[in-house]
Amino acid sequence: MLKELLEQVPSLLTMLVCMVLAIVRWKRHPRVSLVVLISLGLLFFDVLIFLPVFNWVPEWFISSANSENRAAIIRNVYLVLGLISNGIAAVAFALLLMGIFMQRKPGTQT
Repeated sequence: MLKELLEQVPSLLTMLVCMVLAIVRWKRHPRVSLVVLISLGLLFFDVLIFLPVFNWVPEWFISSANSENRAAIIRNVYLVLGLISNGIAAVAFALLLMGIFMQRKPGTQT
């Protein structure tokens, strides 16, 4: 699990830097900064929460399964965990895009 955590360090550091930048810009754009902080926080905790979940939860289900339905249980466990993790990431990215594009002034046409 430590190796997998180390693989995520660049992404986690990038998220932390972006969070700091959103806090720095809070007074100038409070609503945008709030939405960006929420989305980056979701992404950050998605990585930190699902890293151990993907390491331990499948083993619990697989070890309790009999050999007859082991393949189906493995498939279903990874399917459910993937759907939950990717669902959280999708909501976080949608919030991030919302934060990027909200409160924009219309550009002038040439």
